[in-house]
Amino acid sequence: MLDFIKYHGLGNDFILVEGGHLGRAEPQTALVKRLCARGSGIGADGLMLAHPSTIADLKMTLINSDGSLPEMCGNGLRCLVKHAIDDLAMRAQPLMVETGAGVLACTWTRGSEGHVERVEVAMGPPSFERSEIPMLGEGSSLELELTHHGQSLSASGVGTGNPHMVIFGDASLARASAWGPELTHHPLWPKGANVEFVEQVSPTHLKVRVWERGCGLTQACGTGATAAVAAAVRLGHCPADTQIRVTLPGGDLAIRVSSDLQQAWMEGPAVEVYRGRLPTEALSSV
Repeated sequence: MLDFIKYHGLGNDFILVEGGHLGRAEPQTALVKRLCARGSGIGADGLMLAHPSTIADLKMTLINSDGSLPEMCGNGLRCLVKHAIDDLAMRAQPLMVETGAGVLACTWTRGSEGHVERVEVAMGPPSFERSEIPMLGEGSSLELELTHHGQSLSASGVGTGNPHMVIFGDASLARASAWGPELTHHPLWPKGANVEFVEQVSPTHLKVRVWERGCGLTQACGTGATAAVAAAVRLGHCPADTQIRVTLPGGDLAIRVSSDLQQAWMEGPAVEVYRGRLPTEALSSV
């Protein structure tokens, strides 16, 4: 039997198991797809594993629903922190978590019932260096003129643990659905990109819709919200050192970027949906 916990951060949902419970550190792609399949499996945007770490309090491995490995996942990280405090009796404040994007400090807040409800993650410095994002070519990663099916668009490359393409203007579902599947594979982003479609409501409020590598349209993306605000601050659309409200389909995140661009903070909820036990035959029939 496989014991698991289903979590979500603003509708971006994950199946969490402790690393050794699957018998291998990185389960086979077929198993991940089966577990994450909506309708025939548990259903989730990704499978999350909690491991011991030799350099932090805990290590997170996140596998997208298509079996690919993102470098980082902000919504998933908040859920992992909730698991660490609520179930593993960890108490470090901040909790240090090893991720594919380095060790990140996570400050957690309990709710009225004593369980973790919100987590703020120090995301590290957003990157605008092409080699770090990564992107091909030389020069600035900001406001690049791209062509998509004969239409020109201005896109900015940002690294926030994952590679991102930030596009200001229309954040409609129609545009994200039509443009996201191709732009995520744009040749300038050799490892692919999470694509953020961003509408500026005010200097301190952005609406963002994300096409995420390996998942498609998601209800929320923490690294994507951080990338959108980082680009907005760098381009002068939003103020630095100020909490920016980012509204995603699943709800709001609070993002703050320092004036020297050397740190970004992402704060939002982490919610347990339910706990379950999957029969062994469901794991072997892949």
